Amino acid sequence: MKEQDFTKRISMVVRDDLEEWQILNTVAHISAYFGNRLGEHFGTGDCFISADAVCLPRNTQYPIIVLSGKSEQLDCLARKVRDADLQSMFFIREMVETSNDNNISASVGSKRESEIEYLGVGVFGDNQEVKRLTGQFRLWK
Repeated sequence: MKEQDFTKRISMVVRDDLEEWQILNTVAHISAYFGNRLGEHFGTGDCFISADAVCLPRNTQYPIIVLSGKSEQLDCLARKVRDADLQSMFFIREMVETSNDNNISASVGSKRESEIEYLGVGVFGDNQEVKRLTGQFRLWK
């Protein structure tokens, strides 16, 4: 088991006008992306052990904060996150309309960045830097 890192976080801002299944899909995919990218840094060990020796797999060592925002706010946030050079994931409209990467690639390749419709923006990094970028958004409730 390794020491837990309290200096970093994962935050994601999801559009507040999406259907419930789209919100869940966006959060799931952004979370999965970071879990994959963080690899061995994701957790602090394999599992928590109950008193009767049942292994309960550990979750991520980092807090995951889900916030909500308006469509136009996500466009701006995406640019700021890219400029900050932090690990990030941008969940876009094409990702809920098809699961075929070739179709997504063709669609995105035919658009300018200003034409991309962001459904969610995820960012991982230093607590203070991530808070600075996402501080204007409210917790998803």
